[in-house]
Order: sequence, then structure tokens, then C-alpha cells
Amino acid sequence: MVLIASYKAEVSSILTVQQLPSAITGIDSLRASELPIGYQSGTFTFEYLTYSLGMARSRLVPLDSIEEYERALKLGPNALGGVAAIVDELPYIELFLAERTGFKIVGEPFMNRGWGFAFKRDSPLAIDMSTAILNLTETRKQKRILKKWLCKKSCGGKSEWNQPEPNQFHLKSFEGLYLFCVAITVSAFLVFVLRMIRQFVRYRRSERTSLTPRASLSSSPTTTRLWGFMLGFVEFVDEKEEATRSDDDSNNNPSQVVELQGDSEVR
Repeated sequence: MVLIASYKAEVSSILTVQQLPSAITGIDSLRASELPIGYQSGTFTFEYLTYSLGMARSRLVPLDSIEEYERALKLGPNALGGVAAIVDELPYIELFLAERTGFKIVGEPFMNRGWGFAFKRDSPLAIDMSTAILNLTETRKQKRILKKWLCKKSCGGKSEWNQPEPNQFHLKSFEGLYLFCVAITVSAFLVFVLRMIRQFVRYRRSERTSLTPRASLSSSPTTTRLWGFMLGFVEFVDEKEEATRSDDDSNNNPSQVVELQGDSEVR
């Protein structure tokens, strides 16, 4: 019981630590904190974070590749070169999540100037391009393209960005406890059987020394002798069980001697 209680307490503490929510829930909480932030070097993100959001430049860590993204996030905000989060354009983030697992988007996306298509004034291509983009979004072709090219390893929609992964108990979670309990049970059973066999062998030896051996036993087949040994062992175990029960009953219900004393009257 002590082992099971300690094991349950340890598993509960591990799951509690894993389920603790992150302090970063979006761009607002990231702005209010003093944690280092990663951004893609050479993009407008640096000016947006410093001028629009007023973040200190010392907090910003430039990153140039997907490998640097992964390394900085794994190091964390407390290590040199690590970051608490990365702010970047959504296409780059989705490409990073498609090639690396163990990361997710936190918070809702926010709109800002970034990618765009520039045309000459009154160019007919602007109308055609806008119509083509609307057709992609309205007919869900954009989602199919995203699923085909960017959802190879992980893909999450807006509804999945803020939902933590549930921690559930499975049979494998208690694999160590089950194996340990089974090992203890089997060991105790084997010890019990070996002790009973040892006592039974001593009992048979004492019987053989007290009784004269029979010729039929020596000439009986091996199967018959083995079967007789097994039956004798079972009967011996039953007798031991009955003796144990009788001893328990006698200990639980001890006989009491009541002495009746008569009152003597002195005249």
C-alpha cells in the first residue's frame, strides 16, 4: 500500500507539472513580460515589435533558419540564446510547424502590414489577383493546399491553438507498478510453494521411516508415483489449512474459566 500510494503521488505530481499552463497566452502577455522574443531577421517584425508595441530591443533575438528557431525554443528563456516565443508571419510559422514537432501556436493571429502584391495603378491584374484569392478562400482550396504541403507532421486549426494536450491515464502509465506487483506476488507464491514442498518432503520422509516400505510402491510406474505424490501434496496442504483455521478459531475464541463463589454468611 505504501508503494502504491507513493507511486500515485509521484505520477500525480508529474501530470500536474505537465499540465501547468504557460505564462504566455498571446502577444499581450508576451509584451507585458520581460522574456526574450525571437524574430526572423531581415523582416518587418523587428520594427513592429519595437516601434508599434514598444518592446525593448535587448529582448529581441534574431533568428535566420528553422534550425535556429528550434534550438532557441528548446533552450528556453533562461538559457543564453534561448527565447520564450517567436513572433513571425503566419506562413513561416506554419512551415516551421510542418517540419518540427513539439511546438504550437499560442494566441490568436493579429493582422499587420506584411506580405502583399504590388501593381501599377489601374492595372487589370489587381482585380484578377483579388478575385483568385477570394476564390481560394471561399471554395476552401486554400485549406486543401495547406493540408497537402504544410500538414505533413502537424497541423492545427484556430480552434486547436489554445487547447492544451490532455494528459490521460493509460494502461502503460502504470506499467512499472503492475510489473512490480506481479513480481512480488509471483515471488511470494513461489516461496510459499517451496516451503510447502519442503514441509511435505519432510513429512513423507518421517512417514517412510515410521512405516515399512511396500514392494508395490517401488514397482509402481513413474506416472502413478508422480500422481500419488501430487495428491498427497494437495492433501497435505489441505490439512495444513485446516490446522491453521482451527488455531485461528481457538485464538479468537479462548476458553474462559468462570469461578462461582458463594456468599458465606457468618452467624
